[in-house]
Amino acid sequence: MNLKAEILLKHSQEQMRRIVEYVGADEGRFAELMRLFLSGEYRIVQRSSWAVSKAVERHPTLIVPYFKQILALLEDEDAHASVHRNILRLLQTAPIPKRLEARIFDICLDRIDDETQSTAVRAFAIEVAGRIAAGEPELLAEIRLVTERHLAGSRAAIKAKARNVLKMDTGARPDIFFRET
Repeated sequence: MNLKAEILLKHSQEQMRRIVEYVGADEGRFAELMRLFLSGEYRIVQRSSWAVSKAVERHPTLIVPYFKQILALLEDEDAHASVHRNILRLLQTAPIPKRLEARIFDICLDRIDDETQSTAVRAFAIEVAGRIAAGEPELLAEIRLVTERHLAGSRAAIKAKARNVLKMDTGARPDIFFRET
């Protein structure tokens, strides 16, 4: 399969599934998909991001060699929103190296706090930050502080992710943050 041609052929769920099936757990095929994702070619990066996130959902360890590059993309304010969304989506399940947890946590807090970010980006950022903060009361408290600022006007996806993360913080009472006034 010519991945570049397939990515450019059509942007649909069916096409993304075909690409993910083709890549499977094959590191060489995933490397080819990542080469396209990291190419800097706007349309190819945008379209391949979905397949990358879905491939990593199925085979989480495939992304490990690419953390440096995906974090650079996540920090790139000029990257398409779909790139940020799909990187955060894959970070919900991918094994995050300990040495990168603090950097990823900070990125997530910035995304949660940025009201110009899409609902999906902010919701996935809450989930990723929560994964990193699990068992760390100080980190959970930081997430709580950032999410509390935005809950009143937030969409349901953000409220649901925040509720789940706040439940992890035994000192928090998530129910008080979700009462309608």
